[in-house]
Order: sequence, then structure tokens, then C-alpha cells
Amino acid sequence: MACSYGYNLEGVYTGSDPFPNALGLCGHEVPGATIYPGFPGFAPVSESEVAVPADMMAIGDSLLGSFGFEREDMVTPKRIGRARATHQGRINVLFCDGHVESPTLEYVFEDTSDAALVRWNRDHQPHRDNL
Repeated sequence: MACSYGYNLEGVYTGSDPFPNALGLCGHEVPGATIYPGFPGFAPVSESEVAVPADMMAIGDSLLGSFGFEREDMVTPKRIGRARATHQGRINVLFCDGHVESPTLEYVFEDTSDAALVRWNRDHQPHRDNL
């Protein structure tokens, strides 16, 4: 089932092991708990764990139709094409404080400046080591 919007689960992370850094809003893995076979259970992130709610992306347009809003490498969104057509090269993003912005796809997915990267992580740090 395709989704229109996705949740910032992982923060800045481009590896293959799901949820290794717990910097997004996925939560904290609960040892022994599972949501379904092969997928761990999580305790929610508390409000106080989000350092700068006005500068953390919570939910965004799901470019791939998944429930996750993830930092892509722009190869896939450009190949799919619907991302550029949907909002004239921009993406709708809901922040943890409730405001909405429409930054460019390049800013959200390709920009590696500290200002762009911190918006993915609840501790408001760029975590370049996870790129």
C-alpha cells in the first residue's frame, strides 16, 4: 500500500541496517519486543528528547510511497519523477512544533550543510558520520 506522507523514523542515516542511530522519531528499541516478525518494537520518543522542535522535520511527502520519510540520495526521486511534478521541485514537510514548510528537494535530500542535516535529528546535531 502506497503512502502519501512518511514519518522521520531514522534521522540522518543512509545505511542498510534499519534504525541504528535512533536519531529520528522512531523511538527506542525495546529488547525482545516486536511489531511483527523481524521488526523490533519501540518505545516512543518523549517531547523533551527533541532539542529544537521548530527545526526538526517530523513528517514529509513520501517520495517512494513508503511510511518512512527518509533522506534519499536524489537518484531515486529523480528517476521516479513524481517528486518534481508534485510540488514544482519542492516537498511539504511538517515540523515537530506543528508548522509546515516547502523546501526544495535538493535542500532536504542533497544539502550536507549543518543547517540542513540538523533538521533530520532530534538532538539537533548534523551526524555526518551517518551519511
